[in-house]
Amino acid sequence: MSRRTDLNVAVFAYLPDASTAIEKIEEAFENQYKSIDLDLELWNPYDDKREDDGLEQIGKFDVVEIDVCRIDQLIGGAFGGLDAIPAELRGVPDDFVGGAAAVAKSDAGKYVVPHWVCGNFLVFRADNDAVRKAKSFDDFLAAVDPNASRPLLAAMWGSTGLGEIYADAMIDIHGVKQARIHLLRLGKDHDESVKLDPDALAAVMKLADELTSVNRNNLSHFYNHSYVFPRQFANQRNAVLFGYSERLYYAERELQLTPEKYPPILAADGIVVRQFSFGAKSRGTPSWVDGFVVPQGRLARNRTAIAAFLEFVQSNDAYLAFAEPAPYLAASYLLPAKASAYDCEEIVAKQPVLPQFRKQLDASFPVAQSDLWQGIRAAGSRLKLHLKPE
Repeated sequence: MSRRTDLNVAVFAYLPDASTAIEKIEEAFENQYKSIDLDLELWNPYDDKREDDGLEQIGKFDVVEIDVCRIDQLIGGAFGGLDAIPAELRGVPDDFVGGAAAVAKSDAGKYVVPHWVCGNFLVFRADNDAVRKAKSFDDFLAAVDPNASRPLLAAMWGSTGLGEIYADAMIDIHGVKQARIHLLRLGKDHDESVKLDPDALAAVMKLADELTSVNRNNLSHFYNHSYVFPRQFANQRNAVLFGYSERLYYAERELQLTPEKYPPILAADGIVVRQFSFGAKSRGTPSWVDGFVVPQGRLARNRTAIAAFLEFVQSNDAYLAFAEPAPYLAASYLLPAKASAYDCEEIVAKQPVLPQFRKQLDASFPVAQSDLWQGIRAAGSRLKLHLKPE
């Protein structure tokens, strides 16, 4: 009996029901590639005391999932470098959605296979006429009111999260070009000579003033909005949820607790997904692309197994395994980078609201370089000083 080939792959630890999900993904892969023993390891380089520690660990894996905004740090060889992925394994750029397609066509594209796309969106019930009809930032703020049981559930803490909201405001108020220049200056200069834009700052502060007291009072902590806000959204019809798509997983789990209710419970015609507009119209919310890369030297040592995984991970079978850890659990509502997944009946049946996110992603503003990411985080750090609770 021939020995099976070992394949070690690192995936982000943000998967809902992560331990169950990786078992299903390993099983789905090994059913197709019986000569390969896939070992998925959950990792999160952002939790280390030094952010670069995570990137220094990539060499122990055959394939690694990373935020594409950090790929330029790896291409340069600062943490060991990357292998260029053969074109036939990267996928066709036009087969990807939104920011993932832009990444696939960029200089970084030859090193990465896009996997997920994420960003902050507004999610609300279709019968919430006030929010649905809002044509401006002020209209929207008038439509939400925690004192009238119409709360906006949004996290206003954390450097990256706050920075994303600020970047969104910059894009909507001043346009993509000016926003990019401003954010890059914030990321490169790291000094007080680069001020926050007064219009974007005013918009973010106005938004913060509309949030519930629980949001404002927890700025000094990492209040677990991943769980709490979606549960509140599930139980309060007039609530508006602002955040990443996988918040709907937690809303589904909350609704699943109702006797004789099983996912999917949120219906396509009952939920509306839209971008947040800080101006007369949204010019595109910031979006992030996660993708798989191959550390330098790994492709030559384990090419057949790596090629098999990269082919598998772009398939609808793989997306379904990520989306649905088990038939009795809610689906993850992570957003696939591959366009075909949004048209797959089996995937959409598990996640009926998924196609609405697809429409919004095409108008997103991809964050695909480390300087831009650092600028967003720098803006968020400055905003924390303005929002510090009394």
